[in-house]
Amino acid sequence: MEQAPRLDALERAVEGTLAEAALEIDDDAAVVRIEISLQLATAWFVACGIGGIALLLAGAVLSLTGMQDAARWPLAPGTALLALVAGYVAVVRFTPLVRLWPVTELRFAERELVHRHTRVPFGELRPEHLVWKNGRFFRRLFVRHPALRTQLAGFFESERRKAAEFHDRLWKLISGPALASGDDLTPVQRWIIGAAAPYGAINGFRLDRLGAAPGDPAAAADRRTALELLQDPWGAYDLEQLLGAVNWLVQDGHRADFTQDADLAARAPAERDAYTALLREVDGLIARDALEPPFVERLIELVRVRYGTEGAAYARLVPPLLRDEPGADASEEGAGLAQFLHRLFNDRDHAAEELHRLETLADPALRANVGRFLIWDYGRALMLYRWGHMVGWLTEEYCWERMLPLALDIQRRYTSWEDMATCYLQGRLLWSGGGGSAQQEYERLVARLAEDGGSPWNLVPWGQDLTRDWK
Repeated sequence: MEQAPRLDALERAVEGTLAEAALEIDDDAAVVRIEISLQLATAWFVACGIGGIALLLAGAVLSLTGMQDAARWPLAPGTALLALVAGYVAVVRFTPLVRLWPVTELRFAERELVHRHTRVPFGELRPEHLVWKNGRFFRRLFVRHPALRTQLAGFFESERRKAAEFHDRLWKLISGPALASGDDLTPVQRWIIGAAAPYGAINGFRLDRLGAAPGDPAAAADRRTALELLQDPWGAYDLEQLLGAVNWLVQDGHRADFTQDADLAARAPAERDAYTALLREVDGLIARDALEPPFVERLIELVRVRYGTEGAAYARLVPPLLRDEPGADASEEGAGLAQFLHRLFNDRDHAAEELHRLETLADPALRANVGRFLIWDYGRALMLYRWGHMVGWLTEEYCWERMLPLALDIQRRYTSWEDMATCYLQGRLLWSGGGGSAQQEYERLVARLAEDGGSPWNLVPWGQDLTRDWK
């Protein structure tokens, strides 16, 4: 594997130095884990141990020379220091408390630096962000980036040559191409993972495998995060709810709302203005819990205007849906309207987001493209399958078999990874009601996926024959 000799060179650069104890290099995962806090704590306790031994020796010398009273002064603190050191060793050796120390990870497959919840893409790092701080006895290497400030390595002053070698090799790895992580995906499987890459990567999941990351701590973290994301925002607490969410994304998804909003945005200004005024009014009444009989009339009028030429048929369904009558949502129209009413009543941001979509879709070019936002729904459906596998609800074979048809639909709909990514970003912009700062994060992520040599988008061509190629 390509990364092994290159990471081995980094390991050799710290061999026998103070920094060696703080670095854990995982060749298979192409990850370097740095536990500087533990190293610093250990250094302090080593100093305490040396001081304790020196004090005990001084006390012993004084005692042997007959100065018993004076001997007590160094013996007492010496004993206390050694007891403190022994306690620290016991904590490190026999308790899980060491896991509380923050770990910094250099992830060479994903090309990012991770510390706690902060992620800094390698593409944002410059040589001047790696800064040496020199003291009388130590040389310490820090990353000084606007988003992250932390120590990467510490050397004794006598290890200056090794420190320079480490710095040189580290920067070459950071500025060079992504390192493969030794996955065993076939080209078609890699293509499938690539189709869900934005949604997977934005949530911190690897793009070189179907399941969780290698290594027990990383795998446990992935499974925990996958379960949390399935439950919120997807409301999937079991397999049945997961498959229900996937089916909704595949059959309708948010693109059904996009199409409806595009139709509203294309109507005459007077009709569009009437709808936006009604939507604001009804949303305000719901927010104030003012649901007296006049409210129902305004809601029926809102539905009638929303669905245009079919508005009368939809409007007749409002009262039975509000009364939760059996079968009221059995028809296609009833199911669609029930979904709209559910979001209107339960999502306090829905009205504002829809108003923003109407404003955004006033652009004829974007409105003409609204039928191509399938990737916004399918990309997330693919990731739901991955999460289902990570938490143990779905087998690997089941996932690949269900994901392949979705990948084929995506490939038929778009012309390139760039075309797919553009439509994904546009879909996210419409869904979010303006995008916010997260939209910029998505845009940076997509740009990184397009440039990164280790990205599925650059490892397998868009025109790959998507015929099953795994056993």
